[in-house]
Amino acid sequence: MKILVAQLNPVIGDLEGNMEKVLVAMEVARTQEIDIVAFPEMTLCGYAPEDLVLHKNFIEEMELCLDKIVRESKGIAALVGLVRKNPIHEEKGLLNSAAVISDGKLLGFHDKWLLPTYDVFDERRYFSRGKNVNIFEIKGMRIAVLICEDMWQNAGEEISGTSYPWDPVKELVIYKPDILFNLTASPFQSRKADIRVEVCRAAAKTLKCPIVYTCQVGANGPVIFDGYSLFVDKEGHLKQVAKGFQEDYMIIDLNARGNVLSFEHDPMYDMFAALKLGLHDYFKKSGQKKAIIGLSGGIDSALVAAIAKEALGSENVLGIYMPTRYSSHEGFEDAKKLAENLNIEFKTIDIDQLFQNFLDILHPYFKEEEEDVTEENIQARIRGLILMGFANKFRALVLCTGNKSELALGYCTLYGDMCGALSVIGDVLKMECYQLARWINRETEIIPLRTLEKAPSAELRHHQKDSDSLPPYEIIDKVIRGYIEEYNTIEDIAKNYQIDEETVRSIVRRIYKAEHKRRQAAPSLRISKKSFAVGRRKPLHFSGTLSEKVY
Repeated sequence: MKILVAQLNPVIGDLEGNMEKVLVAMEVARTQEIDIVAFPEMTLCGYAPEDLVLHKNFIEEMELCLDKIVRESKGIAALVGLVRKNPIHEEKGLLNSAAVISDGKLLGFHDKWLLPTYDVFDERRYFSRGKNVNIFEIKGMRIAVLICEDMWQNAGEEISGTSYPWDPVKELVIYKPDILFNLTASPFQSRKADIRVEVCRAAAKTLKCPIVYTCQVGANGPVIFDGYSLFVDKEGHLKQVAKGFQEDYMIIDLNARGNVLSFEHDPMYDMFAALKLGLHDYFKKSGQKKAIIGLSGGIDSALVAAIAKEALGSENVLGIYMPTRYSSHEGFEDAKKLAENLNIEFKTIDIDQLFQNFLDILHPYFKEEEEDVTEENIQARIRGLILMGFANKFRALVLCTGNKSELALGYCTLYGDMCGALSVIGDVLKMECYQLARWINRETEIIPLRTLEKAPSAELRHHQKDSDSLPPYEIIDKVIRGYIEEYNTIEDIAKNYQIDEETVRSIVRRIYKAEHKRRQAAPSLRISKKSFAVGRRKPLHFSGTLSEKVY
């Protein structure tokens, strides 16, 4: 048997466009004498369609698309992910399904058993769980089909992190399938060994058959799918891996021997590729082209500009430098050099007179008060106003340049530097920003060296440094990772990272107090185990006692 794994990048809600991708892949398969084409989870609607599936006509149109695919399947078989109506009256009227099609006929469906509700997933909001496993005869082979989470329980909680009362893989043992297909939409996560290989190996050893793991690729809002579809033989050996972060057709010949592979990751490449893909798809899928970035000469705006240039093309990126009396000449030089290295358009708009005008207007009301963060924030908000003005006038989108460490502590200005359509590095810790910038510079200097070496500063007052207001970022990042991503206690974080407990507690208090800012922030591209953008849910308001206690 020859198999085509169609690793596709669907657009959420574009049923016709996604169907065309399926039909094109099937036609390619015919020219290659392929027997069966495997598509990802929810291919027809894209993952995750969220409340779109609650519209009756959306489901009906998806079923019409499936009918057309069935009619076009003469001489070939296909496994297609979709959402369909539940034929049984239950609490939820929908099913997350895989349609099994062969030679112009719909053989049946596999309905997803295990419906995740953790982190970015909320499938039980919409779907009833499947209760049956089936074997389908195609080309003389006994075919089993599962969907994403269905296969993870079998790997064990220590590997998969999941625990359900059912294990669809074990339910298949008595049917002795010749091959198992898993249709999946598995989000990217940085700094994590790829446990998907281990999940496939566990299933292969349980069923004693090969595993074809078909992944979605692309970005839909904050969530990024990295691709890397897999083929594992019946002994659990990894034999083939599709390309990462792009659409790919991977052909599997079950009669070919092939070499055993190891799946090696370059974490910096994967992080950059994920952010680039997330930014590219955000613009392409929303019909946008041009991006505007406020350049400061600092590491964060430089990193965002470098990613934007690769994702959108240098001709579609505009960098604007907006100095005041507190801006350093070095900052200007670094911003200008960065723009030259990236070959992006660069403008300088001096906002000091605007800043002075605001000070003059407010002086009669503020004259009895000491200067404080108020005056600093006015500068940030003037910059936000100018960036948004350019975006409106030239039909562009502003990219936020704040990182996860700043967003965690609220070290950012509402309606100022938080203005924008997308936060590109809002899930990237400050120290990771430096690592990523050095990776970008691995062959030639793109981000100016001085940008990497100087102390971080918002330049909103004379001789300002981030360290005037914050602990070192090396400490902040460890606390964020331990508290936000791992849910460790304050005591454990202090012990594990050798940080003073009161320092940890003060950082966590700042995280709590900044929740109202994050609720108003632009969506961030998700790359970590726990992103502020999606998957993390905390109350907006806390009692005074809780704010002091912090959990």
